[in-house]
Amino acid sequence: MNCLIKKTEVMNNVWMLTDRMGMHMTLLTGTKKALLVDTGYGFDDITAAIREITPLPFEVLLTHGHHDHACGAYQFEKVWMHRDEEPVFTFYAGSWRQRVWQQAIAKGLDLSDWTEEGFIRMPCGKADFIEPCEMDLGGLTAQILHCPGHTKGSLGVYVKERELLLPGDDMNPTTWIFFPECEGLATLIDSLQKTAILPFEQVLCPHHDQLLTRVDFDAFLQGLSMEHVLSTSEKA
Repeated sequence: MNCLIKKTEVMNNVWMLTDRMGMHMTLLTGTKKALLVDTGYGFDDITAAIREITPLPFEVLLTHGHHDHACGAYQFEKVWMHRDEEPVFTFYAGSWRQRVWQQAIAKGLDLSDWTEEGFIRMPCGKADFIEPCEMDLGGLTAQILHCPGHTKGSLGVYVKERELLLPGDDMNPTTWIFFPECEGLATLIDSLQKTAILPFEQVLCPHHDQLLTRVDFDAFLQGLSMEHVLSTSEKA
């Protein structure tokens, strides 16, 4: 397993790690420890990328259990997730790996450091469960948020010292809420409305390669709310 991860410091002590499939993870580096948010598709040596940035110990948090966020979890002794996310994680980081391999082949990626069987047979990884809390990283505080919507156990992270929100897949340029495990539009809106109370000014989405602003977040939430009103009135 090679490390083809691209590393970009998008703001002080906040790194975007982009794996060979184009998936974005986030690394927060404090003075005491670091926090990796999501693990990508799992083709790349994530620890090697982290060690090029910091020698500090680090925790690993999954915003949710979908394959593009969780297939790399096997590389770590444990990862944190919400309890409600366990069945999603087990399925997508397990039996979905065949489809991940096929996606990588379709993209024409160099997988010469892997065999198909070797990748498919990788275990999910060990998950421990976390509730909303604060992680003191040293100079950075990661506030873990429960934000059901994209999935029942979706988590977000608010970094108050950077006025930064990591919303997971609850906010992306294209947000999918049609999976069987999705909680629906009303639940997503409710979670985002609760998140909107926080005083963040920047947003870093896992499927976008640049920081977004609070204005973008507010416009996104307004658009969802209008869609919900329209869809509700059509059913009435």
